[in-house]
Amino acid sequence: MTEMVTDRKPIDFTAESLTQNCREIFERRRHVLVGISPFNSRFSEDYIYRLIGWATAEFKSVSVLLAGHEAANLLEALGTPRGKAERKVRKEVSRNRRFAERALAAHGGDTKAIHTFSDFAENKAYQLMRQEVEHAFFDQPHFRHACLDMSREAMIGRARGISLMMEEVSEDMLNLAVEYVIAELPFFIGAPDILEVEETLLAYHRPWKLGEKISNHEFSIRMRPNQGYLIVQEMAQMLSETRIIFEG
Repeated sequence: MTEMVTDRKPIDFTAESLTQNCREIFERRRHVLVGISPFNSRFSEDYIYRLIGWATAEFKSVSVLLAGHEAANLLEALGTPRGKAERKVRKEVSRNRRFAERALAAHGGDTKAIHTFSDFAENKAYQLMRQEVEHAFFDQPHFRHACLDMSREAMIGRARGISLMMEEVSEDMLNLAVEYVIAELPFFIGAPDILEVEETLLAYHRPWKLGEKISNHEFSIRMRPNQGYLIVQEMAQMLSETRIIFEG
């Protein structure tokens, strides 16, 4: 069973470990991989500045993970022509990179430690883990359904963000969009081998349902012992969301 362990400090962010092993990795604070999503209004320049500021204060080393070209699949699945989708992704990832570089520079981090999924297309460790994910996707129906469910949520969220009414999400749409999930998963299960670091935590602002199932050993896919996941939330945002719940 997944164990959610919260670590609170008098700081603007809280960090919640997915498992006890993740907590132990967090306690050593050697390296964190900060995930930044494209087309997500949360990741403004100010928010990225604060988030990376927190990360550099907490960890000895900080890297940033941005989307790869597979993000265009999500836009294409929602009806954007392929060429236009690719241009939009390049523009958005460039914006995310610019904000991350400024934040790392301001907080004394390594501005070269910013990566996209696509940067590792020729990386042997990444290739092996992606093959592992792809084999599970095609051979294990329950894993495939979990990946497609995650893609469905991403598509619905993106459609809501652009005020697009979606009557249904077809199988073809899901199979196109799921490439993004498949491309990202190696960084959830074994980023240290890809980045050539001793251990790391992938940090993101919300729980990952698929990741929780992986940590519960529901599939053949396993997180490496030196890989962890951290849910990092800003206190101001948490208080705002709590107010909305009580006032609603």
